Amino acid sequence: MRLFFLIFFYTFLQFSLLHGQPTSDSQKAVSLYRKGEDALLKNKYKTAIQYFKLAIKLQPDLVAAERGIGLGYEGLNDWYAARQMYASIIEKAPQFSRLLYYQIGELYYKEGNYKRAISYFEQFERLQGLPLIQFTVNGEKEEILERETLKKLPITFQACRMALDSSHLATQSNVINLGSSINTTADEYFPFITNDQFILLYTKRKNENKDEDLFIATNNEDNQWGNGSPFDNQINTIFNEGMSTLVRDGRTLYFTACNRPEIKGPCDIWTGQIENGQVREVKAIVDHPNSDSWESQACISCDGRVLYFASNRPGGLGGTDIWVSVKQKDGTWSNPSNLGAPINTDKDEESPFISNDGNRLFFSSTGHIGFGGQDIFMSSFDKYRGWSNAFNLGPQINSPFEDLGFVLTADGLSGYFASDRPDGFGGMDIYKVNLQSQLRGDLITYVYGSIKDSLTGKPVTGTINSTSFPLVQVDNQGRFFLCVPANTSLPLIITHPGYHSQTIIKDIPEWNNRKFYPLKILLVPIELPLPEVVKPEPIDTAPPLSSNRFKELKRYYHSLYFQFDSDILEMGEKEKLESYIAGIPSKFIQRVEINGYADDVGDFKYNLDLSEKRAKVVSLLLLEKGVEISRISMKGHGEIKDDRPKPLNRKVEIKITTLE
Repeated sequence: MRLFFLIFFYTFLQFSLLHGQPTSDSQKAVSLYRKGEDALLKNKYKTAIQYFKLAIKLQPDLVAAERGIGLGYEGLNDWYAARQMYASIIEKAPQFSRLLYYQIGELYYKEGNYKRAISYFEQFERLQGLPLIQFTVNGEKEEILERETLKKLPITFQACRMALDSSHLATQSNVINLGSSINTTADEYFPFITNDQFILLYTKRKNENKDEDLFIATNNEDNQWGNGSPFDNQINTIFNEGMSTLVRDGRTLYFTACNRPEIKGPCDIWTGQIENGQVREVKAIVDHPNSDSWESQACISCDGRVLYFASNRPGGLGGTDIWVSVKQKDGTWSNPSNLGAPINTDKDEESPFISNDGNRLFFSSTGHIGFGGQDIFMSSFDKYRGWSNAFNLGPQINSPFEDLGFVLTADGLSGYFASDRPDGFGGMDIYKVNLQSQLRGDLITYVYGSIKDSLTGKPVTGTINSTSFPLVQVDNQGRFFLCVPANTSLPLIITHPGYHSQTIIKDIPEWNNRKFYPLKILLVPIELPLPEVVKPEPIDTAPPLSSNRFKELKRYYHSLYFQFDSDILEMGEKEKLESYIAGIPSKFIQRVEINGYADDVGDFKYNLDLSEKRAKVVSLLLLEKGVEISRISMKGHGEIKDDRPKPLNRKVEIKITTLE
C-alpha cells in the first residue's frame, strides 16, 4: 500500500509546483522532497521524515511532504504519529484525498481500535458518492488504487467485526515475546517445542543475504531460555534448512532442506533419527511427498502416521496449498492429497500443525479473512462432514502484521508462533501464548511401552494388536509408542513366538505429556522351567518318631463366577479369591494358570473375547496380591457347551502350583 502512494506523490508534487511560481525556496523544497522520497524507498524512515520536515519549512503548503511524514511514521510502526499526521491533513483539506480516510482507518485497526477503524472505513465508502474530480488528488493512479481498495473493503469490514467478537481465545497479557536470548534483530520463526517444554527448535535467518538454519535453545528450571545456537551439523549446511517438527515419541525429526544437490525441487522434506541426543540417518523422504516443486513446512501427526506439508505442486487451488500423505503398511508414504476447500484458497496456505487428537489443523493463510498480512487459522475435522470452515484465532493472537508457524505444546495449554509485530526485537520474533482449552482438541495421553522377557529382562520385539489402533510394531529394543485418548481403556494383545500371548486392558488416565505415561509388559516364556525337586538331607535334630520332610509340588484349585455378559468380579467372589490366595504361601508359588470361560449364549468370537477379559481381571487381582507376573499364564477358552446350568460356565478357573 505504501508504494502505491509513493507512485502518485511525485505526480501531486508536480501538480503543486505547476500552480505556483517557482522560487528558490520551492526549488529547494522539491530537492528535499525527492531526497525524502528516496529515503522512504530505502526504508530509511527517520531520514525521510527529516527531509520532508525541511521541505515543509520551505514550502508550508506542500501536503505531499506531510503525507510522506505519515508514511515515515508508519515505517517506524508509530501508528499514533502517522494517524495524527493524516488527520491533520484532513482537518486542513477534507477533500484532499478519499484514500486518506481509509489510511486512517487502517491505522486505527492496527492500534486495535476497531470501532474507530470501522467509522473511517465507512467515511471512505460514503465519499465514493462524490465525483473524484472534487478531490485534490484525482489522477488515474488514484482512481486505480481506489478501485483496488474498494475490492477489499467488505473483507476489511468483516475483519473488524470479527475482531470485536473474538476475545475469548486468549488475552493480550498472555502473549509473551520469548526475549533476547531467542529473538534478535534478525528473523526467528517456525518454532517447535519438545514434550517437556525444555527444548525449542526454530528457524533463523540473520539477513536477506544469509541462509536459513535450524537453531536450538534450552529452558532452565527458572523458565528462562538460554541463548539459541545452531542445531546438529548433520542438519545445517551452506544451504537453507529449517521448519522442523518431531514425532511425539521424540525419535524422528522432520525438517526442510533446500538447494541441495540431492533434492528433487527447490525445497524437499527430509528426516532424521534421534538417539541419545544425536541425529542419524539424515535423508530425504522417499516416495511421493517430495516432487520437482517446492515442498516445505512439514508437520507430523502424534503417532507419526500422517504427514501434512505446504507445496506449490500442480493440482492445488493456487499459490501454496496444504497437502497430506499417509504412511502405509509397508512404511512408504501415499500419494499426497490436496486438503482442498475450505482450508486451501487461491492465495497462500502454509505452516500446518495438527493437534494431538488429529482433529484440529492450524495453519497460516493470506487467502482467508484476517487482520493483517498473514494470519493463523484453525479447522476442525468431523468424520461425517470433513474439515470445517477456517476459523481465525482472533486479534489477541493475530495482528495486522505477519503471523505464522503456530504450534501447540504437548499438553495443549500453550502455543508458540512467529510474528513481525512492532513490539519485538526486529524482523520475525517468536511468541508464546496461553490458550483456552477449546483449541487443543480431545485430551490425548502419550503412552510409551516396553516389552521384556519376564525371566531375563531382555527386550522382546513383537506385534501388538488392538481394536483401537492399527498394527503396532515394536522396535528392536522392545519399545512402542501410542497416542491414546485420555480416560479410556486401552486393549492390547501382545504375541511373540515362544511366549504366551498376553491380553492387556489398561485404563489410561489424563496426563500432561511432559513425560510419557509408562506401560511395562512382561511376556512369560511358554517353556517355563520348574525348579528341580531336591530331596533334602535328613535333619539330625528332628524329634524322635517324626518323619523326614521333603519338598514337594502341591496344587491348589479355585473357581470364580461372573454375572451374565460381564467381566466384573462381584464383591463376594473377590472375597473368596482373597481367602483362597491368603492360604497359599506366596514364596512357594511356582506357576499360576488362569483359564477363562463363557456360556454359549451369543457370538463365538464375542464369547472368546469375554473369556479373555475375565481371565485378565483375575490376573490383575493376583498381581495386586503380590503374585509375580513371571509366574502367571492366562488364556481365554471361549464358550462351554454342555448340559450344566449356564451360570456355572461363566467362570475363571485357577490352578496354582507350589513347591513346599
